[in-house]
Amino acid sequence: MLLRKIIKSIIIIVCSYALLKLIHYILNKIFKFKRFDVRYKNTLCSILLSISYYIIFTATLILILREFGILDTARFSTLVTGASIVGLLAGIAAQSILKDIFNGFFIIFEKQIQVGDFVLINEKFRGTVDEIGIRSTSLRDWDLKRVTLPNGSINSVRNYSKDKMRVVVHVRVCYEENPMKVMESLEEVCSIMNETYSKYLIKSSHGENYSPFKVYGITDIYENSVGAQYTITGVVASHKYFHALKDAKLQILIVFNKNGIKIAYPTHINILQSGDCSKDD
Repeated sequence: MLLRKIIKSIIIIVCSYALLKLIHYILNKIFKFKRFDVRYKNTLCSILLSISYYIIFTATLILILREFGILDTARFSTLVTGASIVGLLAGIAAQSILKDIFNGFFIIFEKQIQVGDFVLINEKFRGTVDEIGIRSTSLRDWDLKRVTLPNGSINSVRNYSKDKMRVVVHVRVCYEENPMKVMESLEEVCSIMNETYSKYLIKSSHGENYSPFKVYGITDIYENSVGAQYTITGVVASHKYFHALKDAKLQILIVFNKNGIKIAYPTHINILQSGDCSKDD
């Protein structure tokens, strides 16, 4: 008798797992024929799978409990007792769970983040969004470690994958360098960047570059004494932001080295005073 119940429970679990896989397959087929943005499609698929998981898990648990006679759906008193137990457990965890769920719905419907976005959450957790559920969100950081955060704990989101981003690069140059020579060298850097990233520069409605790479100018000469700070900027498609940022820094080093411009760095000058050393005869 017990063996039969165990076998039935195993069959229920296997069928539930197969049903979840079937739902995943059907969702992929449906979204394949719909013209959704890839990140939006992955986000919807992640959410629907999360909801399906909770529904199937709950149904599986009820069927197994009924199989072992712990829960009898035919008896109202048993249902009331079960509901009381569930209500007690829900009451204990309701505050945090409801907060996670409500915050999750706001994140999803306001499209604050989508699967595939590179984000910084709470100014601490940085990575690519791997999965969004109704209760939690998972990231993959630089080391490919998976970080899972309850949706209720997400207070701030910095999204690096929203259409366009401004590349801002600061460089400090020694005060002794000719400012006009530095500006000309940075103009050369901007020309290289505009040519390299011409396809990824944001276009205006007239087809012109919205904000190509250009020299913003001298942005600081006092904050620290190592040299004057020059800044270049440019607006590119968000998925090319980090590539453009790295390439801009590389081109600055290459052009400065070619033109003999020295980048400022901290130095220490020690002044030694020699005393009046008189020797008695």
